[in-house]
Amino acid sequence: MTSTANDSAISTADLVCEWDMTVLELAIYLAAYRAKQPPRFEGVLETLGTWFECAVPRKVLIRAILKMGAKGWLVADGDKLLPAEAGRHAAYPLVGGIIPLLDQGTRLIDVALMLALLRLTKEELENGALHN
Repeated sequence: MTSTANDSAISTADLVCEWDMTVLELAIYLAAYRAKQPPRFEGVLETLGTWFECAVPRKVLIRAILKMGAKGWLVADGDKLLPAEAGRHAAYPLVGGIIPLLDQGTRLIDVALMLALLRLTKEELENGALHN
């Protein structure tokens, strides 16, 4: 194998990723991660309803949050949700696959713009601080 100066020190084959985070769980994690203050359940419910443009059933959200807590992706602090480091590691690789998944090689999506947005989200996950 030939390497160039632009090659990453870690190949994608070397990365160990969690693949069982659902789209809903990714959205929940990002909602908790991006919130200026740790959000309450109702705040996450409202945010997701806006993002998905439909109401998320309370039972579905409760079930997802409980699963995420059991996996160590979120931590409950009273009625607030805190993003955890394990959640960051689970969310990070999934963000990179969103645009290629949607575009499927058609180039109908403004790939440059969407990749710029995704890079911002990946950088946010990689370098941002978790709530304390």
